[in-house]
Amino acid sequence: MDVIESNLTPLEHYQAVRSQIEHEDNLVSQRLSWFLASQAFLFTAYAISLNGPTPLHFQNLEAQAKLLMVLLPVLALSSAFLIWVSVLAGLWAMRTLRIVFERSAGKLPAQLPSVQTTGRALLAGQLGPVFIPPMFIAVWLILLLRT
Repeated sequence: MDVIESNLTPLEHYQAVRSQIEHEDNLVSQRLSWFLASQAFLFTAYAISLNGPTPLHFQNLEAQAKLLMVLLPVLALSSAFLIWVSVLAGLWAMRTLRIVFERSAGKLPAQLPSVQTTGRALLAGQLGPVFIPPMFIAVWLILLLRT
């Protein structure tokens, strides 16, 4: 990366890093959308399984419903954990890009915005992606343990 950076003007370096941060930010947003969509689907499936009628003459169906009541939370926990890790990886990548850029930034025009939002705005913006998955993980664990 140092070889490439040495050939870039400070403005080109800024644009390249900012572009990569925007890309990572978009990936985090997509991952959070996948997460919320999958959790909504799995909660709906869980609720239907919980409230669905089980006729007495279909005893095999009852056994499958009980199995589903365990498998749905396990699937939800697994997907929540994996997506949460990928969100954290994206946030880490953006942080690393920002730190590396700040250490190596040359003279940039004063009218350019910072390469990424910082401070309280950054913290507030990352609260959702960081804390929504573990909240769902906690709910699914409670449901799984009470099944």
